[in-house]
Amino acid sequence: MKSNSSQALRTKNFLKKAFIEMVHKKGFSAVTVKDVVDYAQYNRTTFYVYYQNIYELVEELMDEMFEAIQYYSMSKYQSDSRVKVKELTTNSFDLLYYVYDHRDYFTLLLLEDTLPHMHQQLPEAIFNLLKSKFDIQYGASFVDDHSQKRYMAYGTAGLITDWIAKDFDVTPSEMTERLIRILNTFANGFVIKEIDT
Repeated sequence: MKSNSSQALRTKNFLKKAFIEMVHKKGFSAVTVKDVVDYAQYNRTTFYVYYQNIYELVEELMDEMFEAIQYYSMSKYQSDSRVKVKELTTNSFDLLYYVYDHRDYFTLLLLEDTLPHMHQQLPEAIFNLLKSKFDIQYGASFVDDHSQKRYMAYGTAGLITDWIAKDFDVTPSEMTERLIRILNTFANGFVIKEIDT
């Protein structure tokens, strides 16, 4: 009985928040269903209404975050938008605001015993987005587009991880400005490919 009612979504959200908190406290490999339901103040039966086990909860949580990373990178654009890098502003994309607002999840990147494949999630989400949605006009000729986008994805993820490690020492707006300045060093602009609706 996996309902998508508002009550079900609220319950699942509480379970996910409790799970994230327990991973921070104990490390992923030590977290049990009992830990999650005790922290969320539910019973085990409630957990099993929605998830077969911890791994199913993790998969749903990570899928949601993967999609959100891509959505908040693209939410300000439409298909066939032509954007000049020098015209980008701190309102051009919302990714860093999203990361900041969900820092309970993203600080899991700093843990050694964290969610499976967590360290690859952010760069892979960014790379997937760049590859499928961005036609970048580089500031140089003969650029290996695939390699450049891979570099951009992992470099961006590295900067974000460093920001998280520094306990979000600057605002999301300031981090967005930092990324735009870096982008300005090698790209003139980009065209947004077709966006799924």
